[in-house]
Amino acid sequence: MKRFLVVLFLLGYGISASVYAQVNESNAFPQAQLSNQSEISLVTFAPGDQLHAAFGHAVIWVRDPLQNIDKAYSYGTFDFNTDHFYWKFLKGTLPYSISFNSMNDLVYYYSQIEHRSIKVQTMHLDSLQKNTIYQALETNLLPENKNYRYQFFNDNCATRLRDIIEQAAPHAFQWPTYKNLAGLSYRDWMNRYLATNSWVTLGMNLALGIPSNQKANASESCYLPDNLSLALEMAEVNGQKFADAPLQIYQAPEAEKAGFDVFGPVAMLQLLIALIVFLSIKFRNNARVLFRMDIVLFGVLGLLAWFIFFLATGTDHQVMAWNPASLMLFPLNFPLVIWFARSTKKAIWKHYLSVVCVLFFVGLIWSSLLFWPMALAGLPWGIRLFALRVRAS
Repeated sequence: MKRFLVVLFLLGYGISASVYAQVNESNAFPQAQLSNQSEISLVTFAPGDQLHAAFGHAVIWVRDPLQNIDKAYSYGTFDFNTDHFYWKFLKGTLPYSISFNSMNDLVYYYSQIEHRSIKVQTMHLDSLQKNTIYQALETNLLPENKNYRYQFFNDNCATRLRDIIEQAAPHAFQWPTYKNLAGLSYRDWMNRYLATNSWVTLGMNLALGIPSNQKANASESCYLPDNLSLALEMAEVNGQKFADAPLQIYQAPEAEKAGFDVFGPVAMLQLLIALIVFLSIKFRNNARVLFRMDIVLFGVLGLLAWFIFFLATGTDHQVMAWNPASLMLFPLNFPLVIWFARSTKKAIWKHYLSVVCVLFFVGLIWSSLLFWPMALAGLPWGIRLFALRVRAS
């Protein structure tokens, strides 16, 4: 369960802001106009090794030597001291806020502590555009404005920056022309950043609902910081580049490619499937052994099924609603297994097994098309469902 809660953390609040960032309340009020020597840049931090850093991060950096301003604004900060933190976190009601740091502090933290590459893109803005961005950020820092409801795909550290830039320069992004940023679903973009043979990846895909399968247009795909950086690189105003080419200010050492994880879900679930098939054949005439196996199997997967169902129906996590995995891992199978695994000859359980086998098959095909390892999570359960239905005939 602890691992699955970590998965939920990444899923619900996946594009992580640095936990290093903090709000300086005393300075969180609108400032004077920026001078003509000011510059505003998008700073993109590459994905890191840790779970919270899997998708990277982005900030807007404002500096003005005449005004002595050096602020890197970051969306996605949260407070562990919030009342009922874990319950709000689980429910999707945990407040998130904007914060700022000096750029030197962020560079040190991301380069020396987290060892993540950093690139800067300075935008070509006129005075009005600079001050539009600056005042929008400072206004969001006000106590009455700083908190907001974080949404994984639609309202995170990158989408907020995209919207602020687009408000200041409405015609810089030519979204319909950015074909390389369109065509994939939110889920597909997410999975590009995750290892296929990973329990975390499997858990996240099992928890995602139908909204994550929506095809993201070029603008929507900028929920990922790397995509926002690419969009800014392609942006133009009157045929001129809207921003400087990305300047790499820190290049992290190239990480070694991980080999196949024999303890990952692909290998371990295949082993479980083989074991279930073997035991089903070996003890096909021993109802007591099979009943005990079914209780254990449906009990463990049943807890997972109910948790996924709770995320889809009992929380504010919009991306988890209408989850097709709940057809494959139908939650009512536990605790009803206590009866249908023992009394398959009764008409009510024959009908029930017929229905859930159909639901399982639909959910299995649907889930496989979205992310094929999800099928491995459902097959142990499905094998026993079909075996029980055959026995009921």
